[in-house]
Amino acid sequence: MTVESKVRFLESLADKTRLRIVEALREREKTVSQLVKELGASQSNISGHLRLLKISGIIKSRHEGKYVYYSLSSSVIDEFLSKLEDLIKAMKREALESA
Repeated sequence: MTVESKVRFLESLADKTRLRIVEALREREKTVSQLVKELGASQSNISGHLRLLKISGIIKSRHEGKYVYYSLSSSVIDEFLSKLEDLIKAMKREALESA
């Protein structure tokens, strides 16, 4: 894997709204309307971020009737976020211990 592909992946998550969307999708799949309501952002804003997350491969979509449901593309994304949380906690703990 190249450095550039890692940068693209991390840049996809390095936006507060996109990260909030991904966090919301960790719970279960959701429609744009559900995400708009949960995150308090406009539909066009959420849709744009969903498009970028889908292009980056972080999320996927499925159609059911007139609805489009979004979910994480892989359980590996959830595992990555859990490891990231562990890393941040460990870094904070080490910083406190060395202070």
